[in-house]
Amino acid sequence: MIFENEMDVINAFLDADTYDEKYNIIRLASDLMTDKVIDTLAASMDTVIAEGPTDRRYEELKGIILTNRKFEVIR
Repeated sequence: MIFENEMDVINAFLDADTYDEKYNIIRLASDLMTDKVIDTLAASMDTVIAEGPTDRRYEELKGIILTNRKFEVIR
């Protein structure tokens, strides 16, 4: 998967069916992770990531996705 811009990342993330897919998207798009993208992705999961350095916020987003993945139930 190749992302050309931030909107490609956001759309792919929103279309993802599982947290595994969401995690892979943000991992592959690490170079496009801006505060705006992180805020949008976090909001789509009903969470807020505190202000700070973008790299720390990116790691926190990954951690939230990994935590949610543990409790994901596929029906």
